Formats: sequence, C-alpha cells, structure tokens
Amino acid sequence: MNINLDDVFIAQIVAGLKPVIIATVQGAIKDAKSDSRPYLNRTDMAKYLGVSQSTVGAWAEHGMPFAVVDGRKLYGKQTVNQWLKEHEITTGTPSQHQKTPKKPATIGVVTSNEK
Repeated sequence: MNINLDDVFIAQIVAGLKPVIIATVQGAIKDAKSDSRPYLNRTDMAKYLGVSQSTVGAWAEHGMPFAVVDGRKLYGKQTVNQWLKEHEITTGTPSQHQKTPKKPATIGVVTSNEK
C-alpha cells in the first residue's frame, strides 16, 4: 500500500510536529538538570520523593534534614535519602517511631491486714 502526500501536507505535518518535538526535548533537558541538583526546594523535593508538599513539610517538622539559606528551606537529596534509610523498618524489627503501648494502670487495694 502506498500513500502519496503532497508537499503542502508534508509541510503541515512537519510544522505541527516541530513544536511538540522541541517541547519534549526541552522538558527532557530540564528534567536532566533538576536531577543533577544536590539541593531541592520543597516543590521539587516533593516531586523527587513522590509525595505532596505538605508531606515534605510534615517530615521536616519530624526531623527530616534541610538547610536554610536566606530564609528558604533547601532539602539535600543525599541527606534526605539517608534520613529515610534510617527510618526504614525491616520485618520483625519494631520501629523507634511506633507508639509504645501504655502499661495498664494499677489500682491499689487495701486489705484488712494493711490497715
């Protein structure tokens, strides 16, 4: 099967594909650059970890490391990865972050011999 396209139609196809190709390449370059940055802002750290920005903020309140430069929080990928690794739980190992069960309260009973 042969499909014959005239030059005008080919030019329209090329014109339509060109912006898509350029945007795809520019996006890939941007992603490659962001992957090489050792420190990320909260938005980029959330994308890096695959969580929401509010989760990054909550984890920072719970000890996830960050640096403050000119009032801006920056999260180091290496230190955040290490922090997460320190919080990994293996099967059968109780987490240091799990709530410990409370001991039942003891009730003192006075016997007639103790009076």
